[in-house]
Amino acid sequence: MIANNCVTSTLAPYLPATDEWTDAKVAHLYRSFGYGASYETIQAGLLMTPSDLVNQLISEAVNSPQPEAYYWSEYSTEDYGEESDEEKQDNFRQMQYDWIRRGFTHPFQQKMSIFWHDHFATEKGVYGCNRYAWKYYSLINQMALGNFRSFVEQMGLNEAMLVYLDGNDNREGSPNENYARELMELFTMGENNGYTQLDIEEVAKALTGYTLDWEECTETYFDTNRHDQSVKTIFGQSGNFGYDDVHELIFTLRQTEVASYICMKLYQNFVYREADESIVTGMAQTLIDSNWEIVPVIRQLLSSEHFYEETFRGAKIKSPVSLTTELITTIGLDITTDLNPDIFEYINYINQEMGQYLFDPPNVAGWPGNRFWLSENSLAFRWSYCHNVVNAYIEDSGYEKIRSLAITISESESDPQIITAAFAKQVLDVDLDDNLIDVGVLYLKAGIPENYFDDGSWNLNWQEAPQQLLNLFRYLIQIPEYQLS
Repeated sequence: MIANNCVTSTLAPYLPATDEWTDAKVAHLYRSFGYGASYETIQAGLLMTPSDLVNQLISEAVNSPQPEAYYWSEYSTEDYGEESDEEKQDNFRQMQYDWIRRGFTHPFQQKMSIFWHDHFATEKGVYGCNRYAWKYYSLINQMALGNFRSFVEQMGLNEAMLVYLDGNDNREGSPNENYARELMELFTMGENNGYTQLDIEEVAKALTGYTLDWEECTETYFDTNRHDQSVKTIFGQSGNFGYDDVHELIFTLRQTEVASYICMKLYQNFVYREADESIVTGMAQTLIDSNWEIVPVIRQLLSSEHFYEETFRGAKIKSPVSLTTELITTIGLDITTDLNPDIFEYINYINQEMGQYLFDPPNVAGWPGNRFWLSENSLAFRWSYCHNVVNAYIEDSGYEKIRSLAITISESESDPQIITAAFAKQVLDVDLDDNLIDVGVLYLKAGIPENYFDDGSWNLNWQEAPQQLLNLFRYLIQIPEYQLS
């Protein structure tokens, strides 16, 4: 449901005065479109206009290399042979790890692919086949910033989706309505928005004929003998409709419903869970005018004065993937040199434990998001898992980068109060209250005798400083603001 909020800004380009374009606003862009940014990256962003920076990030996303196919990407069941369960599982996990890795190497493209994974949800536990998982993963990466209509058209014939929503069982004389219903309710128009039960039944008939051999992991093909050749009536129009006709009808006769629904979801993903009706309407018109291209809509939203409203900073609860990725990116660590290689296996595990297992959302509606990510128990788990990353996976080079970060961002190398405030601002993107800074100072001091601070002999060049900064980081992880993006 679209609700109005009290913000009155528009989709007009954000044109701030020099002193209004702040590191906090640059960080907000990086957190919303990606997974945060290092101090150096934020400082570079301050030297650009908002529109130029948005264009740069979108260009980086569009031009990100696609995931490379694996040697097993086209394996059928026969290719694996007998007693290959362990090999199949190892292959699947490697694809999960690679998807996580792309959050560090190609964050903007990867975040969009996970958005669409949530939108076009399928469960690996249902369709099983690694080949189908790869083709699904490849499609959502390829189309993440492409043409939405083409995306929908291709997704309906994707093997993972065809099995997951029973399209392969949809045939003349025995139509299966599962995919037809979700095509309109979840993928294009929204619940009860421009279609009837009769439309669902007729669309299901029009989509008949596509099938595959699920047990053997074969590709989708069209079987004329399974296709319903009768006249169907969809949205009041009658004809011997087929697959292409269904999409033509949806994207012409229901274009307003489709554009509004998709732009509402984009707004909720990038801005706030309660979508502003006037903003969504403007985005929807852009989507229609651009012939369903996704990039113009994202560019318009991220460049707008509305996006940079103060009320939207830190207004969304981080998903597990966002939480675990930002844990590393905001302190400037390099995933390939500053962390143990086993980090991907652990992140995959803790993302699953926190409720976001890639390739296996809970159902066809995807992850509920927002408050679903947090409960009294899950919050404690989130703290514990993040602490485990800090405690066990940072290498010596990472320690030195954390020291260098603190030296760079602090106006003093020896004043714990100044260092704590600066480090907290980088990690949390907010100015903490003095009482929270005071507690942070105690964590930073971390058992070093007080007299070393009183006489000024302690500073960030001490051997113990990186571990002290990590102790401060552990404290900041447990502050409520750290759960927000």
